[in-house]
Amino acid sequence: MPKTPQERIEVQILDRTYQLSCSPEDKPMLLECVALVDARMRQVKSSSKLQGADRIAVMAALTLARDVLGSVSAHDSNDREAALKKISAISQVLETALVPQEKLF
Repeated sequence: MPKTPQERIEVQILDRTYQLSCSPEDKPMLLECVALVDARMRQVKSSSKLQGADRIAVMAALTLARDVLGSVSAHDSNDREAALKKISAISQVLETALVPQEKLF
C-alpha cells in the first residue's frame, strides 16, 4: 500500500512559527488542534504570571486534558476509554507532524 504524501504547513502558536507536516486528510484536524492550542496558550498567558512558552504550553496541555477527561462521565469507563483513545490518536498525528520541526533545533 503506497504511503500518503506528506504536506508541509506553517502555523503560528503563541506568536511562534512552526513548520509541520501531515497527510492531506489529517490537515483539517491538525489546523483545529493548532487553533485550540494557540487559544488556550493565549488564555493561560493572559490569566497568569507565567511568561516562559514551555510553562505556558504545559499549563495549556493540562487544562485541555482536564477539559477532555472532565467532559467524560466519571462513571462510564467506556466513554473515558474512548476519550483516551481519541487523545492518543490525536497525539500520534501531532507527534508525526512535529518530527520535521525537531530538525530545525
